[in-house]
Amino acid sequence: MRRGKTGLGDERSLFTLGGPVGAERLSTWTRSEARNLLPQRPEETFRHLRTLFKRLRGANVLAVQSPHAVEFTEGRAFDVVLYGLTPAAAAAASAISLARLPFRVGRVPVAGEAQPMEVNDLQLLDTEPFNVSRDHFAIERVPDGVQVRDRGSFVGTIVNRVQIGGHHRVATVATVPLAVGENEVVAGGPRSPFRFRVVVSLRQLSA
Repeated sequence: MRRGKTGLGDERSLFTLGGPVGAERLSTWTRSEARNLLPQRPEETFRHLRTLFKRLRGANVLAVQSPHAVEFTEGRAFDVVLYGLTPAAAAAASAISLARLPFRVGRVPVAGEAQPMEVNDLQLLDTEPFNVSRDHFAIERVPDGVQVRDRGSFVGTIVNRVQIGGHHRVATVATVPLAVGENEVVAGGPRSPFRFRVVVSLRQLSA
């Protein structure tokens, strides 16, 4: 790809060990054509913008990482497993080993709602009044361990009894680190039926 050009792809797997998953479609646009995409093909434009913003957020995280923090965790890795504690949570995730981070959790959109800004790895079925937002929280790898980030949810997220995010808080932290061992994460407020246990274990890499 030439300098000054941008390429975007969705998060679907294109290949397996046996070869391509299936036929894919490649679209290209000039700058003037891209400006006309929103009024002409809003759903497709929204999907591409969602992917672009996700890439930009990831680049911002990498840009602000402390060299000392990276050095501190050199040679270490973490295993993360998500368990549903309540019936509603267990119905969606009885036990999931998070092989790839970030791991995003959000609500399945109801009729008339737009798709979430980012692709969710775990989708929760909720009813009004909603406890879970379409883009709710994410479990992420950071230089000094693993954290939970509220993704701009309306009600907020509770991590080990600490509430983050939510529209009702004017100035609030959006992330909380997870401790090695057992952690509790609630998607929503204190009465939310979506409660999870997140177990983080340290795996020492061989030298």
